[in-house]
Amino acid sequence: MRPVGPLRDLVVIGASAGGVEALRTLVSALPGDLAAAVLIVLHLRAGSTSALASILDAVSPLPVHPAEDGTPIQHGHLYVATPDHHLLVSADHLVLSEAPAQNGHRPSIDALFRSAAADRGPSVVGVVLSGVLDDGTAGLVAIKSRGGLAIVQDPEDAAYRGMPDNALANVDIDHQLSAAAIGTQLGHILGVAADLSCPDCGGALSMLIPDQNGFRCQLGHAWSPDALLDTTDQQLQAALWTALRTLDEKTSLAERMAATARERGNTSQAERYSGSMEETKAAARLLRGRLTAGESENLRDGGVGQ
Repeated sequence: MRPVGPLRDLVVIGASAGGVEALRTLVSALPGDLAAAVLIVLHLRAGSTSALASILDAVSPLPVHPAEDGTPIQHGHLYVATPDHHLLVSADHLVLSEAPAQNGHRPSIDALFRSAAADRGPSVVGVVLSGVLDDGTAGLVAIKSRGGLAIVQDPEDAAYRGMPDNALANVDIDHQLSAAAIGTQLGHILGVAADLSCPDCGGALSMLIPDQNGFRCQLGHAWSPDALLDTTDQQLQAALWTALRTLDEKTSLAERMAATARERGNTSQAERYSGSMEETKAAARLLRGRLTAGESENLRDGGVGQ
């Protein structure tokens, strides 16, 4: 199946004044099997300490970690920026940078958003929450320019509406929602892990919910339930025929080795090989019966057998 577009699986969130409560509300509304990673920047004073990871971990259905340089980005995890370091994305890993402050802040929301857009393009969903001034607006523009989505907290729901107002005035926003509704909406946009593999590439599939009836992998291969079931059935049939061929070959080998052992007068070894041959032959007989019965049913239904 031809890829139809990327799976959105990286969420970047920026907040400032009033952002802790907005983040708590948003994070607590995320689904526990979210098929995406979430990176969070909250403006912090230089030289300060941050308990944000612990605060969010107490309400999050997903594990929350203080960001560490070089960490591989994993689905189902939240990563929180630490004081005095920009949180960036490079080659699906976290990068902590001591580059100069942006918009007077380090960590900077724009710095995270721009790096995520450059690294992951349309896979990114950017979220701006409560705060003053305009950090995050330029970053959302970068995300949108690369095909990503932009979500902004409704200014009426924000403790400080400066950042949401600036984003709404300057960016083509996809969703304007309360903090709680953003958490729920992210579940709809991103889907949940399906514990299934993509037939095309072997990558993990995510289930699109609730109104998108299907599955998609990180490379963008998309499947309707019926198409996925049919392709999986074809792969299963091919695997079973391969298993049958392997059983037949093992039977032939065991029979040959049993004959050789008898010629050499090694009765016990010949009996062992004969026993293995009979077990394998019985398994092959059972599998062949099921496969040929399936072929007959397929032909009756107008399908094409193996």
